[in-house]
Amino acid sequence: MRREPLLLRFEDRQQAMSVLGEIRIAFDAVSGDGIIRKPTGETAEFEGEVVALTCPVSGYHVRLVWRGEELPCSLTPYLVDAGASSKNQSH
Repeated sequence: MRREPLLLRFEDRQQAMSVLGEIRIAFDAVSGDGIIRKPTGETAEFEGEVVALTCPVSGYHVRLVWRGEELPCSLTPYLVDAGASSKNQSH
């Protein structure tokens, strides 16, 4: 059985839970999840340390490891480019 890591982007948590629930995937949403941040290219000093500033990417994101055959077509509209998941940090 093939394992494929996926990054999905929904409008919000409610849409994610609804779409994934339709294919019987349940997850516990917690405060602060679903947010992916990207660097702005700016830095700031915080408590004497220079830190890179980030901003949130629009949408509610879910990382999913798909173990199965064909990916359900209902997930296709929510797929994000595979390279994007390794370039961003989730918080």
